[in-house]
Amino acid sequence: MWERIEVWVESERHHGRWRMEGRRLLLEWRGGRSYEWCGLLRPEVVAAQSLKRLVSHPPLAA
Repeated sequence: MWERIEVWVESERHHGRWRMEGRRLLLEWRGGRSYEWCGLLRPEVVAAQSLKRLVSHPPLAA
């Protein structure tokens, strides 16, 4: 089941959604998909931090 996540970076609000696939967290947002290993932290914390990192530092295009 997908869970929604919303974070603020500077003055902009960003939305995404996440779900667990085993021990991996799958995060989807307007820029694509990202997988993160989810260890001892709660999944919603991992999802929020990942989304903040992705919108703050977008990946370089090839």
